[in-house]
Amino acid sequence: MAKTFYIVDDHELLRIGTISFIEKKSDWICKGNASTPESALSDLALLSGGNILPDLVISDLNFSGDDAGFDLIAKLHSLYPELKIIVYSMFFSAGMVQTAIQNGAAGYISKNAPSDELIECMENAFSGKTFVQKELRENLVKFNSFTDALTQREKQVMALILQNLSNMQIAEKLQIRQRAVENYISSIYEKTGINDKKEFISQFGK
Repeated sequence: MAKTFYIVDDHELLRIGTISFIEKKSDWICKGNASTPESALSDLALLSGGNILPDLVISDLNFSGDDAGFDLIAKLHSLYPELKIIVYSMFFSAGMVQTAIQNGAAGYISKNAPSDELIECMENAFSGKTFVQKELRENLVKFNSFTDALTQREKQVMALILQNLSNMQIAEKLQIRQRAVENYISSIYEKTGINDKKEFISQFGK
């Protein structure tokens, strides 16, 4: 049986080009595409209802709304646990890679990577393996070594710091007091040895 994929990206020419390349260079078949997370969720619900859900979704992260790409991954992972999701994005910071994986992505690859690596990422995800582009792995290992000592809440705060959100925005996202956010940030800096937000983002941010 053919392996199938669905692609979500707001650049039409990139979607068309990516679909064409994958179908020409592999045995994967495209089941559809969308320009927005909302359209993708609607399409995939219909495909699921017809028992023709694709094996894998390729998604960008850069949509309107700061967390739209991450939210799409989390929703798809929750709705369709069997569906493999990989990120194909121009953004490739360690923080974004880690957040995508935590939200349910099975792979992460930069749009700057050789095209063949996208198919390699798809094949690994299909076989149940997590695949991160080679050039991103070293920084991800370093990032994870920084986060090992953090609590789950501190990791949530740090992920939002790396999205360059203000303390007030972080408080709103997590539905906690701004003073609590400030305390978490102080603890993060103390545990990691990083001195301020600017340094954090320069190492692990966008």
